[in-house]
Amino acid sequence: MRKPLLNTFIIILSLASLTLSGTVQARMKCWTNDEGGRECGDKVPPEYAQKSHQELNSSGVVKEKTDRAKTDEELDEQRRLDQIQAEKDKIAAEQKKKDDVLLQTFSNVGDIERARDERLTALDASIKLTEARSEKIKYDLDKRIQKAATEERAGKTPSEALLKDIESLKRQLKNNDTFIEAKRAEQEEIKTAHAKDIAHFKKLKGIK
Repeated sequence: MRKPLLNTFIIILSLASLTLSGTVQARMKCWTNDEGGRECGDKVPPEYAQKSHQELNSSGVVKEKTDRAKTDEELDEQRRLDQIQAEKDKIAAEQKKKDDVLLQTFSNVGDIERARDERLTALDASIKLTEARSEKIKYDLDKRIQKAATEERAGKTPSEALLKDIESLKRQLKNNDTFIEAKRAEQEEIKTAHAKDIAHFKKLKGIK
């Protein structure tokens, strides 16, 4: 029990000494030495400058506390945590922008559903038009294939132009099939995206 009393006595003496000597207005600093003891003075020794210390006012009350300097490992960890937090803040800011756009664009769930249906209808029209073109291409392709077969049965070699037409029409059919497949996939994406928008809109609006 003596040591705390001794430390307090030393602090009081230090304050009195600083006040009497007229050094500044008792800007006394206290720190912990390597042995764990508390020391005070008008300046923190260089060997303790990077460790935590306190500044006391003339009444012995802690005026300011300086934490110890962080180690390189702690600084690296802090930078890592700061980067994680910065990324979280960025994601939150981006989400807020999306939320604002959603709320400013639609006033109710019906608006979102109508926007979805309009996009789906436009894609349906594009798919049907492409399917109609494919039917025409299939008709032309069948005619050319029959012509080539007739020539072969007659012992003739189909002309190069005819064979090129057949290959060209096959490519067109394949491209149309790919286009239709992509548009149907886009329709599914639209349905999924708008379902999420509706659910999120309800959440933002507090709708059950």
